[in-house]
Amino acid sequence: MNLAAHSASLAETIGFAILSAGVLAGGLMTITRRNPVSAVMSLVLSFAALAGLFATLSAHFLAVLQILVYAGAIMVLFVFVVMMVNREESTPIARQGLVTRAVGVLAAGYVFYRAAWLVAHERAMPLLAASATPPVKDFGTVSSVGALLFSDFLFPFEAISLLLLVAVIGGVMLTRHAREDGPRVS
Repeated sequence: MNLAAHSASLAETIGFAILSAGVLAGGLMTITRRNPVSAVMSLVLSFAALAGLFATLSAHFLAVLQILVYAGAIMVLFVFVVMMVNREESTPIARQGLVTRAVGVLAAGYVFYRAAWLVAHERAMPLLAASATPPVKDFGTVSSVGALLFSDFLFPFEAISLLLLVAVIGGVMLTRHAREDGPRVS
């Protein structure tokens, strides 16, 4: 292996590690933030790093869609709903959910253990060069994504759009009920 190929491989590995860490850090910050706006902005970080991973896989169209649709439109919608709901901050530690949180931490630990075991097990297995196929020529292009979305993945695509619509309607309904049930001044 020559020096140029080795340095390119090392750069790809470093880029993948940085972008993967960005996705994981954004996801962890999303679920641990108390402030809803900072949680949404952490999700934007995760979406941007995921778009970078798409770009490293030569799926540039998917990377642009990730930024435009998720980091752009969906996050604006989330911020709008968070601002409309306008919930007050919760107490820092609630004793009533301590058992549920402990079970959640144990379940998350088990999931991380299984994922680490799977990665270690797959690395130990010898990779067969004949089983690795290179991507097709138009991988990640507009035509290939469109053909997949409107043929093999039509039902999941439509189901997700309906799910997002239900989420928006639910957010609006929560806001209306919170404002109608709010404190009344006599």
